[in-house]
Amino acid sequence: MPEFLQTNTAHLARLMVLLLCLPAGLLQAQVQSRLSHQVTGLDQPVQLSIEIDGGEDLSPDLTPLEQDFEILSRSTQQSISVINGEMTSKRSLNLMLLPLRSGSLTIPAIQVGDQTTQPLPLQVEQQPQQEAQTTKQALIELSLNKDSAYLEEQILLTLKLYQAKGVRGESLDSPVASLDDTQLSLIHEDRYSSRKDGVDYRVVERVYALFARQTGRLTLDGVKFRGRSGGNRDPFSSFFSNGFPSHQQPGRIIRADSKPVSLEILPIPQDFTGERWLPAKNLQIVENGIESDMPLAGSPITRRVMIIADGVMSNHLPSIEQSMPSGLKLYPESPHLNDKPNRSGISSSLQQNLTLIATDPGTYILPPIEIPWWNTETRRQEIARLPAKQISFMPNPSGIANQAQPSAAAQSSDQKLSAEKPISASPEPAADFPWMATLFGLAWLITVTAWWFSSRQKQPAKPVTVEQPSQKRSSPTELESVLQKLADAYHSRDEQTARDAWLHWALLNWPNNPPNNLSRLARRCDADLATAVNALERAIYSPNSEISWSDYEILKLIEAKGSGQSQDKTDQNLLIPLNP
Repeated sequence: MPEFLQTNTAHLARLMVLLLCLPAGLLQAQVQSRLSHQVTGLDQPVQLSIEIDGGEDLSPDLTPLEQDFEILSRSTQQSISVINGEMTSKRSLNLMLLPLRSGSLTIPAIQVGDQTTQPLPLQVEQQPQQEAQTTKQALIELSLNKDSAYLEEQILLTLKLYQAKGVRGESLDSPVASLDDTQLSLIHEDRYSSRKDGVDYRVVERVYALFARQTGRLTLDGVKFRGRSGGNRDPFSSFFSNGFPSHQQPGRIIRADSKPVSLEILPIPQDFTGERWLPAKNLQIVENGIESDMPLAGSPITRRVMIIADGVMSNHLPSIEQSMPSGLKLYPESPHLNDKPNRSGISSSLQQNLTLIATDPGTYILPPIEIPWWNTETRRQEIARLPAKQISFMPNPSGIANQAQPSAAAQSSDQKLSAEKPISASPEPAADFPWMATLFGLAWLITVTAWWFSSRQKQPAKPVTVEQPSQKRSSPTELESVLQKLADAYHSRDEQTARDAWLHWALLNWPNNPPNNLSRLARRCDADLATAVNALERAIYSPNSEISWSDYEILKLIEAKGSGQSQDKTDQNLLIPLNP
């Protein structure tokens, strides 16, 4: 082999050995880091960019940054270029960092694979004097509607966040209660403009309902706001105008903390005598009547009772429980609960259907319904009461008790009673069964004989005239008087007088089968008139309803639509359904 080839081969071998001995990191892609600013303020974020040329992955360890910085956001970018047929790739990770303290800080070395970035110095200055007024760019106010409250009493907490012009909100925490067993619910939120201390603000107002189930001192704080002022509002516009959004000014961070508020939670007062503690602003018991004026023994009828309250959740309202007189069975169904939050608190209702079945005809006295409750405004005990009610059951025309069964919900409440009673043996066949069989056979023979004779008659039977039930028509004078009474009740917003006038008007239109409540009357009217009747019923039994029942022009509706005397199909049934 020539000498020069031996020399070149030896140099090439030495070069290969040198390359193999070099650290692996020098053969890999290079990692670099840089800061958008070397000097910043305490509320001024900076951007850290970590760039890697080549490589397949970028998974840096950011744990060292958490000691002196908060990572507000992160984003990744990748670019690929081809020069003279050679393809190169570049990846970068952009971190928005917020300093947690002032002074001389250092961006620590970040581990990226087998390499690390170089440490970077950062000077964080205190807030400049000319920007001291930025603390007024955001304010938080907390207020309570009372200084003390009883256990489980409704407390209203109002939070107001003031944001000056140009401040964009990023986060707003919820209030934190010092007592563990405290229920906190947001019930209202509003946004408006206001001027305070010579500064125009945009205000976010939130109202919370609190229910403390532990006595002691209740403190509420922990509300923190963070926003941003200045900088670019639209990241897309900043990208297209510059092409490098990482160098754009991110804006100043605006912070605001609330001052704590507190109140004393008092125990249940000793002078409360009720079995169940029930604090509320208002509590009433109303009744929607009983379906039939002349119920039949053995036939189920439904009594609808509703509890309406302010300042208490519906799941804290008690179910209706009563002891019925002998001969009358009660099947309470599962109650229907409803909560309606508003600016002044929570309004709730519990509606329950009570199915009644009388085993024998007669007059029964339904006992009164009484619910003791604590008035949180007058701070004394009151009793909501539905007075006793008398109801008469007529004998069943068939002579046999209706075997209609209560609904599944009602059956479950009666299963315990039936399980305690011994099961009687099946009755033995009656001793006079042969005599009854002979009687039925004779009746069948008479029927066949009568059919045979009737089939031999050639003359057609005379048509039978069915007498129509007499329709008692009201006099024009009486009808005009009722309509005038109805119009006066709507003008004076008298709900009970309007209800009585409607039922009187219904009696004049359906004298043989008048509806006995507003719900049944609405089903007999056309759509427009039914809407007005239903609005009145909701106003009577749901005082918190937003429907203005007296705004309807009743006389025009009656004159335009007529009396709507289409017979209600449900009224034609002799047996009242258990679950209408």
